[in-house]
Amino acid sequence: MIADVGRLVGEIPVPRPFSMNGLVDRLNRLRDKPIRLMRGDLSGAMPTGMLIRTESADYIVVIRDIERGHARHIHFHELGHILLEDADAAGPCLPRADPRCREVGELMAEEFAHQLAERIDAHALSRDRGRDSHAVVALGKTFAAATDLRDANA
Repeated sequence: MIADVGRLVGEIPVPRPFSMNGLVDRLNRLRDKPIRLMRGDLSGAMPTGMLIRTESADYIVVIRDIERGHARHIHFHELGHILLEDADAAGPCLPRADPRCREVGELMAEEFAHQLAERIDAHALSRDRGRDSHAVVALGKTFAAATDLRDANA
């Protein structure tokens, strides 16, 4: 099952640079039913995020006051539920009301969230390293020019 998650994550059209809205826009172009991101004022015993599936749209609701990184993980987790179910990656785990199936679904969505985050973060790191390299080259040229000026005035 983890291989199925990895394959699915590898097929996701991730926008560069990454944005959650950009990711959802790309996914919506590939699906018959749109995904909508919402912020909510959930309180009490409510979870920090949830997925609401209707006939016309899938809604991912994340509480308003949650830290940005945690909100991203919740979005990825709920996207995992949507895309894994769309791909029928849960296999023969029916009916969905079976508690064992819910556990499998939660584990798969969690694996999906982690693999998607790793893919996005790995790209961001390689992009940032490229920027660092350009900055180092530019800084080196600056020092080289300064050295040339010092040598010219000697």
